[in-house]
This record gives sequence, C-alpha cells and structure tokens, in this order.
Amino acid sequence: MFSRAFAIMLAPALPAAALILSFGSTHTANALIAGSLATLLAGFALVDRRFGTLAALVGAWVALTAFIFPSTFVEQTFTASWGITIFTCLGGPLSDAPRVTRTAALPATPPATAPDAGLPLAA
Repeated sequence: MFSRAFAIMLAPALPAAALILSFGSTHTANALIAGSLATLLAGFALVDRRFGTLAALVGAWVALTAFIFPSTFVEQTFTASWGITIFTCLGGPLSDAPRVTRTAALPATPPATAPDAGLPLAA
C-alpha cells in the first residue's frame, strides 16, 4: 500500500520533466500522454488493484520507449528510471494491501504431573 502512495507522488514527475527538460518531440508527446495516464491510474489504484496493473503496464511501456525510439542519454535515463520505478511500485509484491492471517491457538493441555509427586521429600 505504501508503494502505491509513493507511485502517486512520483507519477506526475514524467509530464513535468517533459515540459522542463529538453526532450525530443517523440519523447515529449509520449511523456505527456503516458505520464498523465499513469498519474490518473495510480490515483485510482488505491481503490482497485486493476488500475495499478494498468499503470504498471504504462510504466513498462515508458521504460521500453527509451530503447525503441532514438533518444539522448537524458531521455533514456529519465524515462527508463521513471518507468521501472512505476512498474515496480504498482506491479510488484509490495503494492498489495496488507493482510492479516489468523491461526488457531493451540489447545490447552492440563499441566503434567511430576513423576515423583507421591514420594516423600528427602531431608
């Protein structure tokens, strides 16, 4: 659950970086569309797990676009690290809600008697 909240805070960084940094036109359009979509899906991921899965797929797509489209080192670094982080936060095992597992208590047994309970004490 914590990783979902972390993903909500991290998701708007991609569209903001596309406007601040000098990305190429392909990466700018991809970052604005995919980043905005991931931000919305990460917000809805707190309600339903399926939205987190969709946002994780968007993160995987963004991480792969750094190697599919021609890109600079800054574009590769930022988009790959953002995509991998979103994919891990929303698709990994830490994104599950906490669970409580209850187990039955052991049955109460009567106290065992000592083997020498009937013998007199030695002085």
